[in-house]
Amino acid sequence: MHPRTTPWLATGLAAAVVLTASAALADPRWGRGDGHELRAIELFETFDGDGDGRLTQAEIDAARDAQFERFDADGDGRLSLEEYQNLWMDAMRRAMVRQFQRHDSDGDAALTKEEFRERYARMIVRFDRDGDGVITLEELRARPGDGRRGPGRGGPPWGGDDRGG
Repeated sequence: MHPRTTPWLATGLAAAVVLTASAALADPRWGRGDGHELRAIELFETFDGDGDGRLTQAEIDAARDAQFERFDADGDGRLSLEEYQNLWMDAMRRAMVRQFQRHDSDGDAALTKEEFRERYARMIVRFDRDGDGVITLEELRARPGDGRRGPGRGGPPWGGDDRGG
């Protein structure tokens, strides 16, 4: 790998993980076997600059500084909204690719209209608590155990998890 490519690659990986790492650290379930181990691994891949399996604040700061510098296109030491947008889009790319892959049920690297609609196909059935064929805000706001749940028990309207899509 070219010596100039390594910092860019590391910074790109850092950008992809920064948001998920923040969420993972704030999440009380972090590290309990429900996908959060992956976030922990990504955290170390992003910030453990010397690869010793230990994170220091200096390593985290260095990774963040490199990320900032990568997206400070004009080199003025500040991120404009456009520069920050580029950083955000880069950081969110991994999540976007994951969502794409979740929609692409046949794995052909292209979405059909049917695949795109699939995750929402049973939304009315899941959340129509009173069986009238219509979802109201109250039906969507119903929480497990609050006595308002009907036959369509489950998570959010987008298909069974809280990651959108």
